[in-house]
Amino acid sequence: MLGDKLFQAAIFVDRDGTIIEDLHYPREPQKVTLIPNAVEGLRLMKEKGYLIFIVSNQSGVGRGLISDAEFSQVHERVCSLLQQSGIKIDGFRYCFHHPEDKCLCRKPGIELIPTSFNQQPLDWAESFAVGDKLCDVELANNLKATGCLVLTGKGQQSLTDLKTKIGYTKVQVFSDLLEMARWIPEKHTKTR
Repeated sequence: MLGDKLFQAAIFVDRDGTIIEDLHYPREPQKVTLIPNAVEGLRLMKEKGYLIFIVSNQSGVGRGLISDAEFSQVHERVCSLLQQSGIKIDGFRYCFHHPEDKCLCRKPGIELIPTSFNQQPLDWAESFAVGDKLCDVELANNLKATGCLVLTGKGQQSLTDLKTKIGYTKVQVFSDLLEMARWIPEKHTKTR
């Protein structure tokens, strides 16, 4: 139909502790390594028809613990590792603010999250936010997307913390990105 828009679904994936080992303010690109099954999970997400955006709080920059150059080198290393594995990421969104800045782009705020891709709107309700921290689950809640907690990185502690929060009973919990990717449905494009 003329005027119908194609709505796309996406997966908003955390970086440290979800895709790469959490080095606690990573500064040295040579120490960056992928978490087991991360590449396989990302590949399966793509095969099932989802866009993938890496969305990450990087307050080490805002705190002055990581220089802009160090951040760039680590980012380039992550990109290189994913490209070598044949993974195409549709976008990267980073918040560099200090938590006390109270910005709207720091997860669980939604300002970093794109509303469209290639001039087609994203359907947040059909999308997922996944990571190893509570802010990833809270991001999903703020987007009205499905929240997925992985038990890599800080996931075990986050699961303990999650059990004390009210209103987060619908969070899906997985051992890693591959288990999560196996669980999500194949994406069928919708028009409205």
